[in-house]
Order: sequence, then C-alpha cells, then structure tokens
Amino acid sequence: MSLFSHLTSLKCILSVATLTTATLSSHTIFAQASSSVPIAHAHNDYEHERPLHDALQAGFTSVEADVYLVDNQLLVAHDRRDTTPDRSLESLYLNPLRQHFSNRTDDSTHKTFWLMIDVKSDAIKTHRKIQSVLERYPDLFLKIKNSRSKQVDSKGPLVRVVISGNRAKEDILLTQPRISGIDGRLSDLNSELSSEAMPWISDNWRSHFRWRGQNEFPKEERNKLRKYVKQVHDKGRLLRFWATPDSPALWDELLDLNVDLINADDLRGLQLHLQKRAQQHN
Repeated sequence: MSLFSHLTSLKCILSVATLTTATLSSHTIFAQASSSVPIAHAHNDYEHERPLHDALQAGFTSVEADVYLVDNQLLVAHDRRDTTPDRSLESLYLNPLRQHFSNRTDDSTHKTFWLMIDVKSDAIKTHRKIQSVLERYPDLFLKIKNSRSKQVDSKGPLVRVVISGNRAKEDILLTQPRISGIDGRLSDLNSELSSEAMPWISDNWRSHFRWRGQNEFPKEERNKLRKYVKQVHDKGRLLRFWATPDSPALWDELLDLNVDLINADDLRGLQLHLQKRAQQHN
C-alpha cells in the first residue's frame, strides 16, 4: 500500500473545527485523514518563541528544522553563525517529541507526525550523524524495512522523518535500518523510488507560480497546480510548497485543490483559518 493510500484510509481523531488550546494538549497528535484534510506544516519552526510546542499547540502535525553539523553536534539555526550548543536537534525536537508521545493517553498507532530536517551542512556527513542520533530513539521513529520497497514497520508511533536541503540520496537509501525518507522536488516526479523512500514532493512556489494570494488565482496557474497535485498523488506522495505567502486566499486555493501540506510561518493565522473553514463546511 502506498503512503498516500495508507494516509487516506486513516480517520482523523479530531475535527479541525474542534481545535482549541484546551484540546491541543501535549499528548495530542493529529493524523491526516485524506488529501482534503491538510497537514499544517510549521516552516522554520525553530524561529518561533517555543519551537515544536507552539506548533503542537496550534494543531500542526509537521515541523521543519534547519540543521548544521558543527563540532559533531546537530545544531538548529537558519544561518551557521547563529548556531549555539544549547539549540540542538535533540534538545529542541527529539527529547520533547519523546516526552510528547510518552504522555499520550490513547494507544492508536494511526497517527502521523512529520519532522522535516533541512540539512544545511555537508550532505553525507550530516545525514550519517542524523542517523546515529535518531537510532537513540527507537521508540519514536517509524522505520522503513527496505529502502526500495513499500514496506514500513508500523509498530509504535508513526513519527516520520524527511531529509530536505542537502540530501544525500544514495546514502539515505543504503542506510539500514533506514529512518529517514527523502524530500523530493517536482523534478523528481518520475522517480522510481517508492513513496516511502520519497514520501514528499516539495518545491518553491515562486519558481512555478506568479500569484501571491492577491486578486484572483489565474486560471492557467490553477490548472498547473491541479496537474501537479494529480501527478504527485498518482505516485503516492504528498505535495508541499515553500515560499508561499501567509495568505488566506492562497491557503484556500491550496486546500481546495488538495495540496497535502500547507506551509505557514503564521501558525495562529493558519490554525484560525482552518477552524473557520471547518465551521463553514459543517
């Protein structure tokens, strides 16, 4: 079963309409029920006041961390000059995620949370360090049984890792046990890799579309987006664009055309917009 087919078979444990600060406790993880139920993705999550925690509180099920390998440590920052030893991948994300899952009150395994690691330093060296660190958390991450098969080990929590940025593709595929998938690009649409090996297709919105969320979405661009969505879904993958303005009009177009991951810097703004849409559709 492809990743997309697996996700579309899941039932959401809570409707977006019921998302409130009270219900978004530290032990609540939301699943994607279908392509029409989006995954809210916290772009550059580490820049928020409370990395990971703000995203979880807003109901997001995907976060992004830029990572540099510095003195054999995986440090999180947008620029290398801003890295500090106290802001590591483990301290900001892995340890809090472990605590997050350990506090769950339900035993459902059909919940997917995505951790996108955007590698900013040497691809191979950084990936190998990422792999060694992730292996310290066997209770947390879903593992791929075979790098080119469609089989996954579905026991335990479904925390999925995707490697973006400087992607050591062959090194990732050859690693066993493999924990990380590859964040593809639109240029990878015809890749023969399984949807588990390359679960996402992400690309720069501004490289493909002129529309910035103001006035009407041009018909030809809407048709182009619809084509991309179909191509990505036909391969069993999920689609995301970065460099999208935090615009309700643009969010609506992405949602209406079944783009899977909605990229946002304005966490609260997207949360409220999703709530409003859910109320309007009820």
